[in-house]
Amino acid sequence: MRRAPIVPAALLALAFLLGFAGPGRAEAPGVVSGVVARDLGEPALSGLGPIVVYLEPLEPEPGSAEPAPPVQIAQKNARFAPSFQVVTVGQRVEMPNSDAIYHNVFSFSKPNDFDLGLYAAGESREVVFEHAGVVKTYCSIHESMNGTILVVPTRHFARADGKGHFRIEGVPPGRYQLWVWCEKLPLRSRPLTVAAGTSQLLSLQLIPPPA
Repeated sequence: MRRAPIVPAALLALAFLLGFAGPGRAEAPGVVSGVVARDLGEPALSGLGPIVVYLEPLEPEPGSAEPAPPVQIAQKNARFAPSFQVVTVGQRVEMPNSDAIYHNVFSFSKPNDFDLGLYAAGESREVVFEHAGVVKTYCSIHESMNGTILVVPTRHFARADGKGHFRIEGVPPGRYQLWVWCEKLPLRSRPLTVAAGTSQLLSLQLIPPPA
């Protein structure tokens, strides 16, 4: 009987690695970073509130479409904590009542409107948003309570810091529409192509230049 040839362990390991390094492998993600300015030559952002940069894919993304892990917006000291939050479509938002009083969280922001009903201290309820957009939250018992939730289409987003700097890592190669959101100013956008393993540095203006 003819015996099968003996293959050294080192060659087997090499063949295993090559099998995963062959055609069809996932391309290295890219990085999109930069700075957002109020106007050309004017970086001051004070008084504008939160600024968010996010990427909307213009073609199907490879890989899993599982929602991001849940986030939490608590009711604490008769306030929403935090008062501003960014979430993705399909992501679960937990809203625990950390006060010793009742709360009733709701929103009229269509099509993401909701009403969690009245619930006591120590209880928690949740909501999932199926549409991108701005959601204004309130409490039917406490008029001073209000918050803002920005629902974005994908996980590829970043909130700019006080100097306008942002960084979005792990961006799959592809074509995107880049959006700059600020509640007090109109949306700004531009097309963007991300190549595998590259890092792009952008300068974005919140106020468009004069025609």
